[in-house]
Amino acid sequence: MDPISLGVHPAASRRHPGLGAEQVPAFVERDRLGDVVQRIRRGGFVLIVGASTAGKSRLAYEAMRVAVPDFLLLQARPAEDLQALSSAVGAARRCVVWLDEFDQFLRAGGLTVEMVKTMLAGPEREVVLLASMRSKEYDRYSARQRDVTDAATWRAGREVLLHAGEPVELDRLWSPQEISQAQGTDRDPRLKAAAQASDRFGIAEVLAAGPQLHNDWIHAWQANEHPRGAALVAAAVDCRRMGLHRPVSISLLVSMHEVYLSARGGAVLRPELLEDALAWATAPVQGASSLLLPDQGNYLAFDYLIDLPGLPAIPESSWGALLAAVTPQDAFDVGWAAVDLMRPSVALAAFDTARRHGVPDAGYAHAIALGNAGQPLPAVRLLRPLHQQRDAQLGPDHPDTLAARHDMARYLAEAGRLSEAVTLLDRLALDRQRVQGPRHTATLVTRSSQARFLREFGDAPQALRLFRELLPDMTAVLGPDHVDVLLARQEMGRTLAHTGRTADGLACLTDVLKDQERLLGAAHPHTLSTRFEVALLVAGSGDLHNAIGQLQALMVDQERILGLHSRTLSTRHQLGRLLAQTGDPDRALEVLAEVLRDQERFHGPDHPRTLATRYDQLLAARHTHEPQETAALLAALQEDCHRALGSAHPLTRRVTTATGAS
Repeated sequence: MDPISLGVHPAASRRHPGLGAEQVPAFVERDRLGDVVQRIRRGGFVLIVGASTAGKSRLAYEAMRVAVPDFLLLQARPAEDLQALSSAVGAARRCVVWLDEFDQFLRAGGLTVEMVKTMLAGPEREVVLLASMRSKEYDRYSARQRDVTDAATWRAGREVLLHAGEPVELDRLWSPQEISQAQGTDRDPRLKAAAQASDRFGIAEVLAAGPQLHNDWIHAWQANEHPRGAALVAAAVDCRRMGLHRPVSISLLVSMHEVYLSARGGAVLRPELLEDALAWATAPVQGASSLLLPDQGNYLAFDYLIDLPGLPAIPESSWGALLAAVTPQDAFDVGWAAVDLMRPSVALAAFDTARRHGVPDAGYAHAIALGNAGQPLPAVRLLRPLHQQRDAQLGPDHPDTLAARHDMARYLAEAGRLSEAVTLLDRLALDRQRVQGPRHTATLVTRSSQARFLREFGDAPQALRLFRELLPDMTAVLGPDHVDVLLARQEMGRTLAHTGRTADGLACLTDVLKDQERLLGAAHPHTLSTRFEVALLVAGSGDLHNAIGQLQALMVDQERILGLHSRTLSTRHQLGRLLAQTGDPDRALEVLAEVLRDQERFHGPDHPRTLATRYDQLLAARHTHEPQETAALLAALQEDCHRALGSAHPLTRRVTTATGAS
C-alpha cells in the first residue's frame, strides 16, 4: 500500500531521469525500529507516540514491512462502523490493523476495550493493532488535570490506551546515530540537507517541510504578501486546537478569518483576493506538504502547525463560529477541548448541544462543565441521578460509578460543603483500593483529592501526612516526571504553607517550578500556575513588592499565552489585592474594577471568583466609602453569596463576618 495514503507525510520531491518524482524519501533506520519490529512480531496492540512530523507513521510502516511482510493490511478509518471493524478483524487469522491518528478513534462512540479484545482474541491468530498518535493528544488521556473528570468517554479512551501498555515514544529531534546515518546516505540528497538543520529541527519535520511552512506562514502576514491566506491558515489551525480534527469548509474558514486579519492590521495589510489566498495556502512546498491540506472541497490545517509552541490565545468569536457550524458529535469534542483550554462557558454550551442531541456521555460532561463554570451545587444535583443510574445499571463497584462519586465529592468541596466531601472521599479511597487496587491511577487521584480537601477543611497537618504517604506511591507508579506527580508536589508545597511553614512551602514550589519548566516548558499552563502559587507564598512571607513584581511578569506571559482566561483573571485579582495591602488603594481599585468587569463577562456575575473580586474591591474601597454605604454593599454581596454559593461556602462565611463587623 502507498505509505502516503497511510498517513506518511510526503517530502520535497526530487526527480530521476525516467522515474518521475519520489514523494517518500529513503528510510533512515531509527533507533526504535528494532523495538517496534519486536513488538509487531509478538502481536497485540502497538502504539507509537511522538510530536507531529516526528516520523511515527514512517517508522510504523517500515517496521511492519520488516516484521510481517505477508500479513493482510486493514486500514481503519474513524468514521467507519468500528463495531463491524472489530468483528471483521476478529474473523481474520493474520492481519495488521492500521490506526493512524489514533486519538480520532477514541471519541464518544469510538473504540472500546471490548472491541480491542475482540480483535485480538482467539487461538492460532496473529493480529497486530498498529497505532500512532501525537504526544499532545496522548497526554490528554494519560495526564489529564485532576480538575477535569474521569468522565466515561475519557475513561474509556484511557482504558484503551492502557491496554496498549507503554507506548514507543519517538523523539522529534534525531539521535547522533540517526543523524550520522542520514548524513552518510548516498541514496537521497534530501536527507543530507535535512541533517544540516538537525540541531534545531527533527529531520522528519524538515523533510515534511514543517519549518519552511511555518516560516512562510509568519512572513505571509506582511503587507502585500499573503495576509488573507495567513488568516485562513490561522482559522484552520484554531479549528484543530478547538477539537475539530477533520477538514472544514471554506465558508467556515472565511467566516472565521476576519478576526485574525483585523488583529494584524486589516485593510492596512492590503489583503489579497480570497482565490489567491486559498491558492497560496494550499500550494505544496517543494512537492511536500502545504499549510492547508485540501480534502474533497474542505481543508485541514497541517498538523505540524497545531503543535507549535507559543500560539496565541483562540479568539472568543472563533469558539462561537465553530460551535454554530459543527455537528452535535463534533460539539462534544469541542467541549472537551474547551475544558482543556479552561473555557468553561464554551464547554457548557458545547456539551449542552451534544446532550440535547443524544451524544453518549454528553449529559455527564455537561454536569462537569456546569461545575467548572462555577456552579458546583447545580452540578451535584445533576450528578446524583447520573450516579444512581450508573449504580443501578453497572453496579456500585464499576469504575464509572466510582468516578461519579469522586466528581460529586469534588463539587461538594467547591461549594464549601467540605465535611461532606471529605467523608465521601474517605469512603471512596477505601473502595477504590479494594476494587481497583492501591496503585491504580484513580485510587492515587482520589487520595490526592482527599488530602487537598482535608487541607481546605482546616486540617493541614493531617493533609500533609497524607501527601507524604501519597507521593512515594504516585512516583513509583507514574514516574517522577509525570504531570500528576508534579501536581501532587505542588499541592504539597501549598499544604506546607498552610501549616505555617511558608519557607518550606516556597522551597517545595520552587523545585516543582524548575522541573515543570524542564519537562513541560515555560509556557505550559501548569508551569504558569506554579509561578502564581510561588508569588502568593512570596507575599505570604512578607515580601509584597517582590510578589507584585512576580505577578506583573506572570500576567504579561499569561495574557500572551492564554489570553482572557480564568488564570489570567486570578493573577490580576491577586495583583489588585496586594496593591491594596502595600498602601496603593487607588491603583488597587483601578485593577480590581477592570478585573471585575472581565470576571462578569468571562465567568458570569454569580461565579465564586467574580464574587471574591467584588469582596476584595469592597475591602480596598472602604476608605473612600461612608460606613453606611460599605455596610449596604457588603449586605448585598452577602445576599448574592448566599443565593449563588450557599451559607456554608468559605466566601459566604467571610462576607458574613465582614458584614457583622461593619
